Amino acid sequence: MNADEHAEGDDFASSRGTMVLRAISVIALGLAVCSAIILATLRLIHCFQPNLLPWSLKSAIPLILIGIAFASLQFAVLRTRAQILLGLMVAAAFILWGVEQFVSNQSIASLIDDLVVLLFVVDLGIVIYGHLKPGAHPVSKELPFDELGG
Repeated sequence: MNADEHAEGDDFASSRGTMVLRAISVIALGLAVCSAIILATLRLIHCFQPNLLPWSLKSAIPLILIGIAFASLQFAVLRTRAQILLGLMVAAAFILWGVEQFVSNQSIASLIDDLVVLLFVVDLGIVIYGHLKPGAHPVSKELPFDELGG
């Protein structure tokens, strides 16, 4: 196998891995949105008919799924190491937030809550600092919404 064939094999493996990560992200995103809608609907029904749904509903599943979707996305698209790290911090916060809802030990649950808050505060602090530092661009292309509006 020569160098060109080896490079093509690496590109194929890389693109295949990217496709798998994108698929995981899409599936987890779809499941997160669907489960959040179902959860909100069931919660609304429970508000008006409490005896109809006697069990306690948890929002852990959508939180964990959206965390998985965002974590896999970090490796499926081109991003800097800093962007990957920030994305993984947010993904970890969502996953931990969901996991915490299943933890029965109150001390552990409180610790997880504190870690989630720490991850969110550090992440947003870094984002805010990046926008406030001298030379920061006033208009950012971080969100794709501009492309939708024209």
